[in-house]
Amino acid sequence: MLFTKNSVGIEIAGKHLRLAIVRSNFGHLRLVAVHRIADFLDLDEGERRKAIKTLIKNARIPTARIYLAIPREQGIVRQVDLPSEMGQKLADVVKLQVETLSPWPLDEIYWDFAREPHRKNQKLATITIAIIPRTVLDPWMAFFKSLGVPLSGATLSSLAFGHGANALWKDALPTVILHSETSYTEGVLVRGSRLAAMNGPAVEEASAAKTLIERLLSVGKMTAAEDARLIVCGGGLDPSVLADNPRLPVEDAKPESTNDFGAIATALLPFKESTFGSNLVPPALRYRESQLRLIPSFVLGLLTICIGCGLLVREPYQNTAYASRLDGEIRKIQPQVKEVAAQEADHEGDGREDRTHDIEGQIPRKLRLPERNRGLILTPGDDKSNRNGAAKEVGHSREGQGRSQRQVNS
Repeated sequence: MLFTKNSVGIEIAGKHLRLAIVRSNFGHLRLVAVHRIADFLDLDEGERRKAIKTLIKNARIPTARIYLAIPREQGIVRQVDLPSEMGQKLADVVKLQVETLSPWPLDEIYWDFAREPHRKNQKLATITIAIIPRTVLDPWMAFFKSLGVPLSGATLSSLAFGHGANALWKDALPTVILHSETSYTEGVLVRGSRLAAMNGPAVEEASAAKTLIERLLSVGKMTAAEDARLIVCGGGLDPSVLADNPRLPVEDAKPESTNDFGAIATALLPFKESTFGSNLVPPALRYRESQLRLIPSFVLGLLTICIGCGLLVREPYQNTAYASRLDGEIRKIQPQVKEVAAQEADHEGDGREDRTHDIEGQIPRKLRLPERNRGLILTPGDDKSNRNGAAKEVGHSREGQGRSQRQVNS
């Protein structure tokens, strides 16, 4: 779907590979799945390819957005404060800082930076700079590209932890992430736009973990761990330690999902912006989905909208068009109708007179009334007196006719 995006975060930690799939629907995050390949780095090149291909095929992992998190000690993370109103000159100033911070030549590294969100009346902005040698990142980019799943981005583990903490929790509570593996332990303190990180030996006892956290709090200028949110993750800890982890504010995330916080935080890189959202893959080498493939979807959606609108206005338009056409036809034939009506009225008048003459012609001559008596014919509208007078006159006429007939006979 157009507004549904999937992102895959891959974390390389210790000897293992962890993979998390996160889906964003209009900004709402959902954890789709988490997968692990144990002892991944102990496999040879061919076995690694086979393991990745099998996982992608069997789990149907989307490959449009693949982000990789590499252990922090393989790169450099530094934070500097610069004037917030530098604007377009910021990239040039950061480049000068990179030349100063990097122990490698500029043409042998990949670097990127991210700045904290701008605030009103802010004079200084915190800039987070990430640097990694090309000899570290290039093999991974070539490896995933050969599998048909080129990388869209890459970052260092401490930045991924910081980005995940800022993206998932919006409160001001600091977050301490303790990432333990069998060969090392990484501690990260996230406090607003500030990040402190350090590595130590593998944590086998609670006292060693406590010592690392105290050192981390000292670097971050915090006095007590009770004032921070503690997340413990990785594969080098006792499962009982993970029970106290806070639940991730992501849909379908289980309590044990916090153990894969590194991979989940890496998958959040394309969905959220933060002070730690650096992408070490150069823009020219980043895999991007072609927007041309969305053209059929846009066309289909537009056609669907047009058809729906057509169906909605079809009946009212037909009624209006029919009524307009009917009015036009009526106006056209109205003069003819008036003329025909007038002719019919004239014909009715002439026909009435013709019918009267026809009726009279059908009456026998002997039964016809004399011309002088025709005016005596009664009509329904005559009153009683008129009828009596007419009857008397008819009687006198008949008597006169009787006397004249007797005279003729004699």
